[in-house]
Amino acid sequence: MLGGLEVLRTLNDAGIRTRRPIVVTNWTNEEGTRYAPAMLASGVFAGIHTQDYAYGREDAEGRRFGDELKRIGFVGDEPVGSRRIHAMFELHIEQGPILEAESKEIGVVTHGQGLWWLEVRLTGREAHTGSTPMNMRVNAGLGMARIIEMVHRVAMDHQPDAVGAVGQANVWPNSRNVIPGRAVFTIDIRSPEQAKLDSMRAIIEAEAPKIAQELGLQIEIEPVGHFDPVTFDPRLAQLVRDVTDHLGYSRRDIVSGAGHDACWVNRVAPTVMIMCPCKDGLSHNEAEEITPDWAEKGTDVLLHAVLREAEVVV
Repeated sequence: MLGGLEVLRTLNDAGIRTRRPIVVTNWTNEEGTRYAPAMLASGVFAGIHTQDYAYGREDAEGRRFGDELKRIGFVGDEPVGSRRIHAMFELHIEQGPILEAESKEIGVVTHGQGLWWLEVRLTGREAHTGSTPMNMRVNAGLGMARIIEMVHRVAMDHQPDAVGAVGQANVWPNSRNVIPGRAVFTIDIRSPEQAKLDSMRAIIEAEAPKIAQELGLQIEIEPVGHFDPVTFDPRLAQLVRDVTDHLGYSRRDIVSGAGHDACWVNRVAPTVMIMCPCKDGLSHNEAEEITPDWAEKGTDVLLHAVLREAEVVV
């Protein structure tokens, strides 16, 4: 947001006018922390969600998204999608370690990863950890551990450009001296290639029940989230490359591993992302950090790319 504002302030200070208007947009609820799903407002704009669907989302305390927007005076009166977009540029930190590790100042984002989230529910039998023989256990925690290892192996077998992990996991009764009788966890697999994404899901859904059967566990697997892979506009990506080269900054093409508003807007307008390095690749972490130099160069590329696309009026 600050980068976009700096672009407008720079153009205003220099008295530069463009043929196409330039708008800085803050898409509501990009993170989806309080109201699921993420990228909610951009999803409505792109026709992924209806307006009623968005307004009806509830937080953990049952408060509706639409009601909260009214409360703070943020319900708009323009029809959704009434403003046509010629092109969208999104500046973002990489949220990963590649740019910093390779000493690249700019990432030109060519693709966004597709993903599947699969919720797995295992049911075994609670029993005492001390008095239950090893060969008589039905351990849901062990099943979860083996499936987690299997997901890692599947992702490694689909290299390059594939990742997989379990980031959310719970066992019951979660007691130090009780063998878990139940485990629920979410598998997150991602790739910019649809074929790899589908292959990983198929293997996981075939292998997980085998693991459960070997351990005497019952298993349920439910898809709970999905995004198709995204290919950003090739012409705009080349524009960003050209601008970066003109400014003398180092660059590389990169795939976005996270979801962004640009992924939805890309469905209705030419879109591209520009990425800056972040310290140690950390994001969604209190230690997340970006240097002023990285921010300056990213914003400089944004300025010149937007200026070329908006066309200066002489």
